[in-house]
Amino acid sequence: MADEKQPMDSDLADSIAMLEQILEVMPQDAMALKALYNAYSQCGHRDRAFEYLGLLADVAYAKNDAETLGFVAMHMKEFEEEYPSEAAAHLARLRTLASSATEASEAPQTAASSSATTDADISEELALAWRLYEENQLSQEEYSSILNDLTEVSSKELDVPISVLHVLGDRGFSQMNRIMNYLSSRSGIPCISLSNFELPEQVGSVLPLDVAAHGGALPFGFFGNDLLVAVLNPFNSVLMDKVETSSGHRCHAYLVSPADYDAALGKLRGMDASAA
Repeated sequence: MADEKQPMDSDLADSIAMLEQILEVMPQDAMALKALYNAYSQCGHRDRAFEYLGLLADVAYAKNDAETLGFVAMHMKEFEEEYPSEAAAHLARLRTLASSATEASEAPQTAASSSATTDADISEELALAWRLYEENQLSQEEYSSILNDLTEVSSKELDVPISVLHVLGDRGFSQMNRIMNYLSSRSGIPCISLSNFELPEQVGSVLPLDVAAHGGALPFGFFGNDLLVAVLNPFNSVLMDKVETSSGHRCHAYLVSPADYDAALGKLRGMDASAA
């Protein structure tokens, strides 16, 4: 069956170019592979879409990722007529691995995977950007610009986390309040202003400073023995699991603006310097 290709607009082409640059740095990034599959499917380039779906399948096999395996299985069936041998092989392997992938996804994390820092791993932020675009919170042009900025800043040493909210703030995005309200409503995580809180000295030692400076999770108080944590990405449950493991406290996440986050981070740095 011949591809029924549609003209690719410049914004979509820019997004594809950015995503392919991300893959050069992080070839196992499932979110970038999934986004490329969707982008090529959208413009009718089914040959390229199938190529990226196959690469996504390889990542799902390697990581025993049940959620990604399910996505691949659902979409792979759409290519059975065009690529009968390849699609059949993938589907057979997916069926074989599905049960073991589910077990692996429910297993406890290893010590190596529970590191509290994210370094330059922007996969969670790429996922957030895609969610905002897919749910019509960002235009195609805005999404492309965010991908470009995230890719660019990930290669730099910054003193604040790499986040979609920081990118939007730096770009003077006029709908920041709408985005914050959407993120809070969609995730169920309350949005607060940190200016209403005075950081107690104890929060300066409950987590390594690097978690706040680069990971995107900042402790700002206690509720009994529970830790209150400011976040920039309310969908990053992996980060919150790491924070709970590292701090030894049950944690409650609250969404904050990048400006609030940076101001509180400055206070934490001051506490750290005083304690040194």
